[in-house]
Amino acid sequence: MKKRRYASGQLGLTLVSESFGTYLAFFYLERLGLSAALYALARTVYALWDAVNDPLFGHLSDRTKTPWGRRRPWLLLGVPLFLLAYLLVFWVPDWARSPAVLPYYFALAILLYETLATVVWTNHGALFPEMFRGLRERAEAAALKRGAELLGLILGIALAPMVYARVGFFGMALLFAGLALLAFLYFFPGIREDPRAGSGLGLWASFRLVLANRAFWVVALVGLLFEFGRMALQTAIPFYAKHALGLEEGATTFLFAAVFLAALPSALLWGRLAGAWGGKRAWRLAHLLMGLSALLLFLPQGLPAALLAGALVGAGFAGVRVTGEVVMAKVIDLDAERTETRREGAYYSLVGLLGRAAGALVGLAFALLTPLFGYVSGENPGPNPEAAFRFLVAVVPGTAILLAYALTALFPHEVKE
Repeated sequence: MKKRRYASGQLGLTLVSESFGTYLAFFYLERLGLSAALYALARTVYALWDAVNDPLFGHLSDRTKTPWGRRRPWLLLGVPLFLLAYLLVFWVPDWARSPAVLPYYFALAILLYETLATVVWTNHGALFPEMFRGLRERAEAAALKRGAELLGLILGIALAPMVYARVGFFGMALLFAGLALLAFLYFFPGIREDPRAGSGLGLWASFRLVLANRAFWVVALVGLLFEFGRMALQTAIPFYAKHALGLEEGATTFLFAAVFLAALPSALLWGRLAGAWGGKRAWRLAHLLMGLSALLLFLPQGLPAALLAGALVGAGFAGVRVTGEVVMAKVIDLDAERTETRREGAYYSLVGLLGRAAGALVGLAFALLTPLFGYVSGENPGPNPEAAFRFLVAVVPGTAILLAYALTALFPHEVKE
């Protein structure tokens, strides 16, 4: 029951965050006419704000002391505001749609959303090492968590084109926010915290210990490259379906479905592999599989071949998600043994910072489409949008994730029971 309730929190987070991350660019560039350059600029400012708020909220969470625990108050307050901010991103009133106003509305909406997303993601993630102990329990919990995440991806990404084609982007946001709220309501009663856990360290002392941890840096840099590749791929798929494969908007659902339906059963398999082989070995294999599979997306000329490549991407994606959870928990355990203090918030906030910095890299990747391929926006796609989005969906993520695979060799510990 505890594992299922925790996983339901991941479902709510994924449903909102991944529909936001995947369709934000398509909505603002293709539907509202925001330029790729202004989109990239706003995402860069968004990443700079991340550099401040991720460590700050992680540290405050670690030091919180209330009768209800460290994480629970932040989650109970943060979740409703997080869902409201998500709705505001896709509710753009007529007065904000003019070219003079739209860039400012976009920047403010995503900054508000990001602040609240940091609060919720950091505190939910920080619960994992505290609630689940031992490799086998963590592997099982991680498989359920990532299975719930994949269900959220199927609903929030694969089915989204069918939803917004019928009810618009704001209608889509209302539906997903409502479903996420139900998932969070099931999650809240399952929160369990150790009343003895906590950190009395100051901000600098806490993060100095984290930053001195070599194993953390390997995990964080691998995570940055993976998140960049994953976000670039997911964000590019709607454009890839339209410009490279010539599909209708609703057909994007089939591409995402191939990825996530293959990933869903794979999550349980990767959980067993991590327990049997060791977390590091399974972690490395998952990155290799996903990186090579992403490169294959460059080749398809039609939907059937793209579906096959997408299914391989999905199997690798599930593996990275499940095994990465186990590896990160190991890093935190070793730190707790050495320092006699548990600071999950500090670790997850910094990983979240680097992961969300990937959003700025995705913005820069979009900005490159103009000088390399002439793509400006949906109203001015340039002479070769097909090449632009084959590059963005395959070359960019494949290269990033294979670099992440190379870095996994530097992780200094095997992860076994």
